Amino acid sequence: MSEKIIYEKFETERLDAFLAAVYTDYSRSYFQKVIEKGAVFVNGKAVLPSRKLKRGDEIVFEFQKEELSREIKPEKIELDIIYEDDDILVVNKRHGIVTHPSYGHPSGTLLNAVSAYSQGNFVPYLVHRLDKDTSGLIIFAKNEKAKISVSKQLQNRAVRKTYLAAVKGIIAENRGRIEAPLGRSPKNRKIMSVNPTAKKMAITEFKVVSRKEDYTLLEIRIITGRTHQIRSHMKYINHPVVGDVQYGGPETIDGKTYTRQMLHAYNIIFTHPRTCKEISFLAPLPKDMEDLFNDKT
Repeated sequence: MSEKIIYEKFETERLDAFLAAVYTDYSRSYFQKVIEKGAVFVNGKAVLPSRKLKRGDEIVFEFQKEELSREIKPEKIELDIIYEDDDILVVNKRHGIVTHPSYGHPSGTLLNAVSAYSQGNFVPYLVHRLDKDTSGLIIFAKNEKAKISVSKQLQNRAVRKTYLAAVKGIIAENRGRIEAPLGRSPKNRKIMSVNPTAKKMAITEFKVVSRKEDYTLLEIRIITGRTHQIRSHMKYINHPVVGDVQYGGPETIDGKTYTRQMLHAYNIIFTHPRTCKEISFLAPLPKDMEDLFNDKT
């Protein structure tokens, strides 16, 4: 069924931005794709997303069925699915797998795995990410409305994400809060750091689970969601994550060597996009971290 709108504002506005503002369950990028397909008409003519609207313009279009991106090659890779319904898929990502294709990692990613799992029945939208060697919970949206809902919750800091981590040294206080801006390190562009050019404020809260002779077990909650936030913030307070060599973390603890950061996204709480009820999920610790947390003497 076609949608028909008459633009009645006096000021000019981009077509894609206007449609996204009217149909709030859909993103601006969604409308850009629909417009670029030639499925949106202004005064009977196909136009560009950047078309500036004028008072009295008639807009006609149909919502397009979402298609799985051809760029994501489905690959049969084992998944640990924590929860699934018609709107969302929650996966417990193992460490060592990249979240999505990128330069240097064109395949073998979690998104490739979910694309294969979907068998074309839904479009897997990735709404947030985890580092390659961080394990734990990741949410996939299965339709445009769910994607917008969860994405907005993330932007508004309404999603509560809690991690478990082992960090170098003994942290004296039982609880702490780190408020420090993050940006690309001037010395190493591959890592994030608190530095004079950093502009994006990041907030990390932690509480001590247990203390050992030379490391501390933490429960960490991130208020913001910056790249490498926990890893860079823990380095900033001189307690880098165990196994995180890139951020100065020790590889060996209690005679055992750890080749990836001991960081696990174990709990996530957000509002379900359809029922509007709060939901919470837990992901069990992987074996390498389970040994650290089970022995709390």
